[in-house]
This record gives sequence, C-alpha cells and structure tokens, in this order.
Amino acid sequence: MRTMSLLLSTAVFAACLLRTVHGQSERTLAACRNSTLLIDSLATLSQAQQCDRTIGDLVIEDGSELPSVIEFPRLREVGGGFLSINIPDNIHARRLSAPNLTTITGDLYLSRWANLTTIDMPLLKSANRIRLDHLPALTSANLLSSLESIENNYEVWNTSLAEITNDKLPFAVFVEIYDNPRLEKVELSALKNASFDVALRRNRPGLEVSLPELEEVWHFEVQGAVSISIPKLQRAIGHFIVNTSSLERLEAPVLKSVGIWNDPAIVITDNEGLIVENCPRLTGMSFPILEAVQLDLIVENTALRTADFPALKRVTGNVAIQGSLENVSMPQLERVGGVFYLGSDSSGFDCGPFDQVKRSGGIRGDYSCPTFREPGARSDTRDASQAEIDSWLKWLQSSSASVYGVPSATMLVSFAVVALLHVIQL
Repeated sequence: MRTMSLLLSTAVFAACLLRTVHGQSERTLAACRNSTLLIDSLATLSQAQQCDRTIGDLVIEDGSELPSVIEFPRLREVGGGFLSINIPDNIHARRLSAPNLTTITGDLYLSRWANLTTIDMPLLKSANRIRLDHLPALTSANLLSSLESIENNYEVWNTSLAEITNDKLPFAVFVEIYDNPRLEKVELSALKNASFDVALRRNRPGLEVSLPELEEVWHFEVQGAVSISIPKLQRAIGHFIVNTSSLERLEAPVLKSVGIWNDPAIVITDNEGLIVENCPRLTGMSFPILEAVQLDLIVENTALRTADFPALKRVTGNVAIQGSLENVSMPQLERVGGVFYLGSDSSGFDCGPFDQVKRSGGIRGDYSCPTFREPGARSDTRDASQAEIDSWLKWLQSSSASVYGVPSATMLVSFAVVALLHVIQL
C-alpha cells in the first residue's frame, strides 16, 4: 500500500513537472512567433535564447539587467529585422553573439550602442541591409566578412574597426563607410556592382582601398586614401571623386565613361563628373580608355606633373586642371561644353594644342592656359540642369567648326623652341 502511494505521488509530481515544462515551452514558442520579440530583461533574453527561428523582428532595448555577453546560441534565422538602437553608457553589454545565425530577412541595424566591442556572427550569409552606426567601441564584426548576399546597403559608420574585408559579396546598393578613425584597410574583393554608391569618407588618413572586381557604380567617392585599386571599373554612372588623399598615383585602366546629366527625368541626381583634388602627393594619373566625362573634369593637385587621357573625346561641362604640370595628354579631345582652364607652375608648359582646340570651336566656354582660373559654381536646380542639357545638344547640332585631335601638351625644356612657338603664335 505504501509502495502504491509512493508511485502515485511520483506520477502526480511528474505530470505537474511536465505540465510546467510544457507551459514554459509554449510560452517560449509563442515568443519566437511574435511579430516583435523584445529583449529588455533577463527573462525576455532567456526566452529568446531558446529560439532557433523568429517569425518577426528581434529587438534589443535598454535593460539594466542585460549581461555583459548577449548570446543567442540556437538562433539560425530571423524572419524580420535584428535591431538594437540607443543602448546607453550604463548598459555594460559588450559582446553580441549569434554563432549559428545564417539569415536575417530584414535589416541588421545596430546603432548607438556605446559599449559594444564585438559582434560575433561568423555564419551570417544574407540580410536585406547591414547598418552598423555609431558603435565607437566596436573592434570586431566578423559578419562583415561572412556576408554573401544583401538586397540593399552595406553601411559601417563611426566604429573602431581596423579592417573591413569581404571576398563573397558581389552586389550592394550602397557601400558607405564613414567616420571610422582607426580604419586602415577596405578590401571588398568580390564586389562587382554598387547600384548607388561606393563612398568612403572621413576615415583614418592613409586608407588602403582595394576593389579588384568592381565594374560599375553610380557614385564613386573616396577620401583619405593612400592607395586605390580599381583595375576593372568600367563605368561611374554618376560621378568619380577622389579627394584629400595621400596617394601618389591614380589609375583607372578600363574606366570608359563618367557621369550623367542632372536630368529632371532621373530621380538620382547630384552628379559632378570626374573630380580629383586636394591630393598633395599625387604626381601622376592615368585614364587610358576614358572617352567621355558628362559634366565636369576637375583635377587640382599641387604636385601633379602628368595627367594622361589619351582617349578622351568630350567633356560636356567644364575642364579645370591645375598643378606642377609637365604633360597633359588629350590627343583625341573634340568637345568641351563649358570652360577650359589649365594652370601649370612649370615654366615652358605648351598650351598650343589646347589653343588649337579653342580656335577650331571645340571649346564652347571661356579659355585660359597656362594661367589657372577657378570655374564658377554649378547650379543643380532642375531648370538649370535642363537648360544645360538643351544648350549642349543645340551646340552639337549647330556647330560647323572642324574638330581636330589634340596632341600631347608637354613641357618644352628648350628655351629656343619656346621662343619660336611664341613668335609663331604672335
């Protein structure tokens, strides 16, 4: 009888325990199925740690109980976004880990998490967008290297990362890497296309930039670089800008065209042409197959000696080139839709070839060589853009002037030759 009673008690206890565990499991599963799984305490974190998949967003919010390591050991897929915004200084969580996470259907957006040093997501392969923003303590984020597919943006702003590398990601809409004061290297060795921009701004001076597979981009802009490798870039649809950099030479060996009009019919405007300026160590640049620059060609660098554009035929906007120029090669130049200002600090620089283009009617605006003049500011209003387009097309249609190629403009070291040319021009 006593044995029977003991067995009955054990059975009742087991049933109660099973009911409790089942209830907890149901609550956990319900949390994983929520449209938003909010983590702001140890209790909500514990529930989330049991999920291998969430249906909706996973959101980490301010919670004084959160531990120094926030880990999701079972999580493999997030059905919405993985979000955490505005985690203040008094929250001491420093490490975020999801070691088995492979897919985020929405965005990974981590912003203003003051103490976060590490994001450990070594298996993450796909997301809609990656945005790491205002994470000043962040020194490690292996997901940036593991990504194979994103639908939109790859953004890294204001971190302490030293390197950003990826050899798997072929496409992004935006690649924007800004305000990373310790960043030494950006190498995206699989990236072929960025349908809006590749923009690297205000990072640590001396940045090494390697984009060996990049073929097409809308806007290309790099600041603070010591080297830029773009061996396969064929087209910059909007503009190509390099400024405030310490590189000594710039080459774009297969770049064929830069720029598009600020056309009122096109949603994306704010295009500027090809601009390379404020690079005090730059002595040479080569664009061997570049044929056309829509809008402006601006090259202003004090140490620049050679600028090689052997295939360039037309610039629809202004040309402004300045430096310690010895050789400017534009042997195929036919049309310049705006002003042409070329300034050289080297004595004896020969402007004759460009004088010839001006005389033949190939330069529509004002002309000055070898004394440099700064071109006026460009208006980017819709009306002004449309007027410039119409004016350019009308000029092309109505121009009857013969157009000649322009031989390489070189520094003449012989004073006798310089004097002879001066007499001929007079």
